[in-house]
Amino acid sequence: MPRRPIHRPVTRINPGIIRDAFRRPADSDTGYYILEKGRTLVCLRVRKASVKIGVRHHSRWYSVAAVHAEMSVEEVEAFRLAALHLARELQDAEGLVPSLTRGRLMTLERLQKEYLTDLRETKGEILRETTLKTYEDIWQRYLLPAVGRLTLPQVTVEVVRQIKKDIPVQAVAKRPGIKGGGRLIANVALQQLGSALDYAVRMEWVSRNVASARLVPRYEKRRSEEFLDAAGYRLVGEVLRDFEARLAQELKSPLTLLTLLALRVIIYTGVRHRSELLWTRFEWCRLDDSVPRIGIPRAKGDRGGKLGGRWIFLGPDAVRCLQEIPRPAGWEHLTVPGRRVGQPYYDLNDVWAEVLRTAGLPQMPVKALRHGFSTHSVGIIASEHRAQLMGHRGRPMTDTVYLHQHGPDLARAATLVESHLRRLMGDVPPSTPDGNEPR
Repeated sequence: MPRRPIHRPVTRINPGIIRDAFRRPADSDTGYYILEKGRTLVCLRVRKASVKIGVRHHSRWYSVAAVHAEMSVEEVEAFRLAALHLARELQDAEGLVPSLTRGRLMTLERLQKEYLTDLRETKGEILRETTLKTYEDIWQRYLLPAVGRLTLPQVTVEVVRQIKKDIPVQAVAKRPGIKGGGRLIANVALQQLGSALDYAVRMEWVSRNVASARLVPRYEKRRSEEFLDAAGYRLVGEVLRDFEARLAQELKSPLTLLTLLALRVIIYTGVRHRSELLWTRFEWCRLDDSVPRIGIPRAKGDRGGKLGGRWIFLGPDAVRCLQEIPRPAGWEHLTVPGRRVGQPYYDLNDVWAEVLRTAGLPQMPVKALRHGFSTHSVGIIASEHRAQLMGHRGRPMTDTVYLHQHGPDLARAATLVESHLRRLMGDVPPSTPDGNEPR
């Protein structure tokens, strides 16, 4: 009878674990086991002259295959999957895991319904309704038509890889100008499929997540360095001033004063344009304070509001822009009013695209202005101030001691970056010491 394992359970059998097993052979042919954590039953049996992968169930050993020290990740995963299937059969035979039987019969369409129901129940209070609707739309447009009728065992790594290849083609066919050639949509779809299968693993309907990023790598995102250079800012500044001059003379302009002012605030502050500007309430704006700022109750990544949100610090021209944004009756509570009464402005990507077309610049999302703020603030302000203005790290906004001690420094840093960007845009002469002079 082999003795009990002398190794602690490992998270997952992988090539590194196998190589370690060959470096530590058993003293005798009786051997020892390296078990996986959880209920997978998958393990390695390490003997004096061999290492095998298999299943240990009720103190009995069921061998699947011999392994060697130079195996690739794919080879190990293939043997591991075979061991998982064997473990499932052994458990089903004794009725130990009836949930696996249900998983074998469940279609992906049924899993999607149960997963989204659970998502709304557990995270409905912290996820925006628009986010949940986006997830549902991704399922309806791309995932369910392709694999909705497949049962969970039929959804393999190969099937998921094919989904990854097909979605960009479908997305471009529907929207030829879609950002990233449809690859970003594919990443969101894979994330949703992976999250649904994670839920299935937790419910013990399947033994592994075949859509995990480790097995099916996501498409690389577009370089975060996509931003305007100095020449680009100059051209954008010319367009903004031209549109503003037309409005001042009561001439027709492609963009409204509201959208032009909102764009300037985004340029000056590098805010996340929807969650940190368009969808904020005007009461969150402290424009007349000695440290002008916008208070965001829940910062990005702050699930449940545990960190207390963050401050958006404002330079003088950003304050002017926010003060001049028109807020008719019914919209007084909004920072940037939308087209419908009482609703905020939803998105500025089309507005920004018009500015870029007029300036003769290549198309890029509004988020490029955030990258531009980050890039062009290097050398203008301290790295710590830059990180906190971007919201990457820092104390919660509810920490009044922190705000009292460091708020003025961050407000000055915001003013310095705003002044620098206004010079690049040509709003003020390069020799002007600050950005407070009228344009």
